[in-house]
Amino acid sequence: MSRRRQRATLSRRGFLRGVGGIALSLPWLEQLHGVAAAQSSGGGPRRVITVAYPMGIAGGEWRPSNVGTGFTLPYTTAPLSPFQDRCLFVSTIDNRMLEAGGQAFPFGHPAKKEACLTGTLTTGAFPTTNTNHVSEVRSDAEPTGGANGPSVDHVIGEFYRQNHAFPSINLGVDGAAVRFPAGSTQNSDFFFEGRGNAVTMDVFPSTAFDKYFADVQVDDNGPSEADLAMQRLRARNRSVLDAVRESFTDLSRGLGRDDRMRLEEHASRIRQLELDVRISEGCTIPTGIDNSVTSYQGVSMDELAPLHNRILAHAMACDLAPVGRLEYLNQQNPRFGLAELDSTLDAAGDYDWHGMVHGDALPGTSAFLRPGRGAETGYDGRLLDGYRFFVQQFADLLSELDSIQEGPDTTVLDNSLVILASDLGEGLGHGHMKMGYVVAGNLGGARTGYHFDSGPNQPYEIGGGYFYADSAYNVNQLLNSILDMAGVTDEGGAPVTIGLGGYLEQVGRPRRIDGLFG
Repeated sequence: MSRRRQRATLSRRGFLRGVGGIALSLPWLEQLHGVAAAQSSGGGPRRVITVAYPMGIAGGEWRPSNVGTGFTLPYTTAPLSPFQDRCLFVSTIDNRMLEAGGQAFPFGHPAKKEACLTGTLTTGAFPTTNTNHVSEVRSDAEPTGGANGPSVDHVIGEFYRQNHAFPSINLGVDGAAVRFPAGSTQNSDFFFEGRGNAVTMDVFPSTAFDKYFADVQVDDNGPSEADLAMQRLRARNRSVLDAVRESFTDLSRGLGRDDRMRLEEHASRIRQLELDVRISEGCTIPTGIDNSVTSYQGVSMDELAPLHNRILAHAMACDLAPVGRLEYLNQQNPRFGLAELDSTLDAAGDYDWHGMVHGDALPGTSAFLRPGRGAETGYDGRLLDGYRFFVQQFADLLSELDSIQEGPDTTVLDNSLVILASDLGEGLGHGHMKMGYVVAGNLGGARTGYHFDSGPNQPYEIGGGYFYADSAYNVNQLLNSILDMAGVTDEGGAPVTIGLGGYLEQVGRPRRIDGLFG
């Protein structure tokens, strides 16, 4: 009876006005919010940004001090302390999916980069025609070719893509001995758009700047007529949205509880559209990029990475693409811009960063640089400085994203799902176990300020039984969890699974890691 009385007080004019507001909002939902399924909660990420670097982690100086919340970060991950409450650290997770290809896949470098963001084997493991299913892996599988499926960033980007200028922003950092001709691109080892289809990375900041910002114009002498017209359009759009919201308020007064909740959910989407209208206000051209530079020979990574960070952050703020990627390309012997580390690499002849990561003794000495080699129980400071470098650059990217407003109360970081990944676990060997990932920014309902330990139920140690014991979770489950953080679903609204088909069922593991979600 109460509900019937409420309906009776709803006037015909109020009803039509409210319906008109709803109808008015629908074209906006189609045109400006093409990823409505992902954003229906009003709080999900609107883009994905992934940073990948080679040669793994120093696990003993990567893992937060304790599981859960209230932890401190050790030396190599300490640069993320300012963003600790906006990060999810996933430690000691295995990539045992590689073992589905036979012994050639877990050992050595081939297939490791290709697997850490795709969750599948390389094309050399399958016949030419295949569905990327574990039952189709060849008995003579080889770790050759690119990944046999897309990386997680591409899957998210396809779901988010709607009227963007570019499908993705793809940047690569080499450093010191830049091996590529001016203006060239380099095929990624981490990022794939499909079977064997590696993403091409823009290596030179100058050419990347020209490519992505050629059509972004800013007038230093004040707003142009086009700028003023855009401001008027934004103001008019806000007015329309305000009117829609007011009509919702009028309509809700005459509705019952259930109908009012439905209307409020729809109104929250209108609020998200208001934020979308404001997005271009944070779009500015990055400064400090000299687009006349044609050679970066001899330029170390500490000079190149900030330029690419700046380009990537501003491209995301301009909403040029739903996907941003940054890859550190040189696993063999880059220069970091760190005096002690670089001088050691310069002075050691045939010694390189690759050898240092694997714990090879410095030439002419028996001094090992990491635990697990000989009687060594600690990490050499130069090794840790190199590992810390990549985390520092990731933290600097988060800072760039967080410095750009996107809406009245949010920044670009607040609306971005940002991932840091590497191909190996402990760099002692070529380990595909006990890896570490960081997910930051907007995690779509997953835990933040949290350390999730995926390792076996025994005290942590480097090498030995712990290193080879089966972890509770694997990379494929993490990648599926990231898809859920991004809100990715199929056309029927069901969760999407990435990676080697049938693998998780074969090993008896659930699709995702529920413990990552609050």
